[in-house]
Amino acid sequence: MANRGRDMERESFWRGALARQAASGLSVAAFCRREKLSQPSFYAWRHTIAQRDRQRPKPTRPRRPAREFLPVRVTDLPARESSITIELAGGHVLRLPEATPAVRIAELVRALQEVRR
Repeated sequence: MANRGRDMERESFWRGALARQAASGLSVAAFCRREKLSQPSFYAWRHTIAQRDRQRPKPTRPRRPAREFLPVRVTDLPARESSITIELAGGHVLRLPEATPAVRIAELVRALQEVRR
């Protein structure tokens, strides 16, 4: 009995009319004249449908798993051949020239994370 008193056919009709008006590019007045609709009814239904849509429970999206942080070990030992070494999950190692811009490193790490998903 959740929809007691609601005429779902009328609601469906007016949802369609609202969508057609939005897509038409016409003003509400011009659209209602063209479709032979009552302008006050159009506004009343637009208000009613907006209220009903606000009251609907929002669908829940599945949560993404938390980002995984890996431990970092900083040593005083110089890296071989002036390179940046990044140890990735799964035992993979990424070695880049020391001159690699930080922005590029971030892009690479993001791309590798996307591949893992």
